[in-house]
Amino acid sequence: MSEMTEAAIPKLAPQRRAPLEIGVDRVWRFFCSVRAAVWEVAILALLVLVGTLRGSEVPQWIADLVPPLQGFVDRWYRWDVFHSLPFAFILGLLAVAIMICTLNRAPAMWISIAEPTISTTSGFLNSAELQLRSTQPAHRDAIVNDLRTALEASHYRVLTTERNGDTHVYADRYRYGKLGTFPFHLALILVLVGGIVGSRYGFREKSFIVAEGASQDVGHNTGLSVQLVDFQDTYTELGQAHEYRSDLVISRDGDVVKRGSITVNHPISYRSTVIYQSSFGPAMQLRVTDAAGAPIYEGSVPLGVDLFAKGNSDAPAGKLDLLSQNRTLFVIGPDSDPANAPELDKLNLQSGQMYLEIHDLQNPGSAGTALTLEQGVPATVSGLTYTFLRESEWSGMQISHNPGIPIFWAAALMLIGGLAVVFYFPHRRIRGIVTGGEPAIALIAPMARRDWSARRTFEQFAERMNERFPGEWALSAREDGLQFDGYAADTAT
Repeated sequence: MSEMTEAAIPKLAPQRRAPLEIGVDRVWRFFCSVRAAVWEVAILALLVLVGTLRGSEVPQWIADLVPPLQGFVDRWYRWDVFHSLPFAFILGLLAVAIMICTLNRAPAMWISIAEPTISTTSGFLNSAELQLRSTQPAHRDAIVNDLRTALEASHYRVLTTERNGDTHVYADRYRYGKLGTFPFHLALILVLVGGIVGSRYGFREKSFIVAEGASQDVGHNTGLSVQLVDFQDTYTELGQAHEYRSDLVISRDGDVVKRGSITVNHPISYRSTVIYQSSFGPAMQLRVTDAAGAPIYEGSVPLGVDLFAKGNSDAPAGKLDLLSQNRTLFVIGPDSDPANAPELDKLNLQSGQMYLEIHDLQNPGSAGTALTLEQGVPATVSGLTYTFLRESEWSGMQISHNPGIPIFWAAALMLIGGLAVVFYFPHRRIRGIVTGGEPAIALIAPMARRDWSARRTFEQFAERMNERFPGEWALSAREDGLQFDGYAADTAT
């Protein structure tokens, strides 16, 4: 009999899905997976740790402890993690994951706002921490009308439905406050996008040197140039640097876009570019003319940036290439600390003097011409005249360019706005049942488990009910032992 019955039941062939549908479903599930998100965050944290330690002595300490790792540590120092493709990729992966998870939640959240479940259960009402019940005999419709009037006066949306002769009441306010989580999620996505933009198109110049009176291009396709109009440094009575300030002019494609001054911890910014004061040093202003007196070069040569006189680290030096003349100039200034190892100072330059070596640009190892220039006194060598104009200074800056900054600002506004909506306009819900008996009994309770603010809001509503209907409603706590036996079947969650 059972075999005949089974044979009589038609067997449905399994529904086959298209490969594209299967692929999309698997990709969607991957981005919604909590396990995948944990791995993505862990990898991002590891990359951030590696990139942060790159600027410290920890990698070298590891190499000193385990010498075979020296090659690995050298590659570690060379790898710019925050501008690498793996870093941008993991940020993009997280951004897509947050976006898909948000889209995955959106339909259910909208249904809970537009079409909430109205009916409730006696189990929920009896287990609620706070309960408001009617205490005076009245008709069911009258109680429902009183509840509706009071709730609407408190700016609640009121929905009712009839179940087994009882009236179920659902009321909420600030229902759209639940959507405040979406700007929050969008802000997280924008933070990640800003990180991607900054890592791929941003840069940081740690040593940007501009001599006084000179202009230097920032480069990196920004079209920006920085001119050092004036540099001023002040010292304490002990001779220590007190403050140094650079007066700058920032130009974009040849047009001046901003003027200002920078000091330590007080940078200047233009759009996504920030310029910081970091160091300073001496410079020599030099003029070079040809035999006819036509100028070939006139400007400042920074000294002591990364060059010093041979055997004397207190004598700052600089280098200038005259490409049109096929010459390289090495400039050395006076010893900055004559009292320190004076025997190393072989040049014995005084203030107002500058040492100059002239070499063939294509053959820098060949013997050059050396001479000491007196300030304001021209000297001619091989058809070119060199004049030491005056001593000046150079300013060392750091330039940070991050095109993701506007995106971060937008993310910050959305983050603050979303949090403000969620915390200042929280979704408040009240459920209740009015029995259909004579006389009718009403019991309502807030959905406020472990939510002190929601409890307080419901208590305030109960106070307004007592003011509107004196002696007809009583507020009770769960520990009072109140039970409600009206509608006992669990028909909704």
